[in-house]
Amino acid sequence: MLSRRIKHDGNPVLRWCVSNMVVRQDEAGNVKPDKRRSVEKIDAAVAAIMALSGALAKPGQGFRSVYEDRGILWI
Repeated sequence: MLSRRIKHDGNPVLRWCVSNMVVRQDEAGNVKPDKRRSVEKIDAAVAAIMALSGALAKPGQGFRSVYEDRGILWI
C-alpha cells in the first residue's frame, strides 16, 4: 500500500475507501491505516491490507483450507 504498487480491478468502493485513508506510524513503529481526518469509511482498504498480509505472511508453507478436508457445512 505504501509503495502504491497494489493493482486492483478499479473497484469504485475500494478506491473511495483508500482515498479516505491516511497512513500513521504509532509509538512502536507500526504503520497503520487511519481515518483521523475523515469521517468516511476505510473498511474495504483495511480488509484488502489484512488479506494481503495473510497471503504474504507465510508463502509456500503449504496452507490447507479447512474446506479441503471437511467440505462446506450447510445449515
